[in-house]
Amino acid sequence: MKHRFTLLAGLTLLVVGCETPATYKDPEGRELVVSLGKVDIQDFANAGNAMLQEMVKSPAFDRADSVPVIQVGQITNDTATNFDLSLLLSKITGPLVNAGRVRLIDSDPVASAARASTQGAAVPVPQYVLRGKILEDRANAGRTKQSSFVFQLALIDVRTSLQVWQGEKIVTKQGTTNAVGF
Repeated sequence: MKHRFTLLAGLTLLVVGCETPATYKDPEGRELVVSLGKVDIQDFANAGNAMLQEMVKSPAFDRADSVPVIQVGQITNDTATNFDLSLLLSKITGPLVNAGRVRLIDSDPVASAARASTQGAAVPVPQYVLRGKILEDRANAGRTKQSSFVFQLALIDVRTSLQVWQGEKIVTKQGTTNAVGF
């Protein structure tokens, strides 16, 4: 009995000793956990940055008479996992607002109520609405699994209802199990 206890204690120490302690990682680095079945933080960063670069290069903002006002419209999550869409939107709208390229109408309920109660508050009318969708496609061959996430965004001119910019970024991950990417 004492031998079994010693063996069990030794195995427990071996398992506990093999665990990796938590450490901080660069959120834009290549040493992050890659989950096959869900969108990871680096997926939002990569898709958002790529779409931001495309949007800034489009002539839509050059045609505006002044700094354009944008309102975020419906962004649909059509994937199997639930996540906060602001993880993607902040990667796009934040740099645009901070660089003075756009002004963003906030649809926060508290801000809307404060505007409504303020006499003579001049609420700008948006020139553009940003809308989008995130789609998912999964496939497997034997033990190999593949997940693709398609990020689609469009910028709509509210005066004409014409789409003035459209972007798409596909993030594909493949493997047999979740891993740490290098």
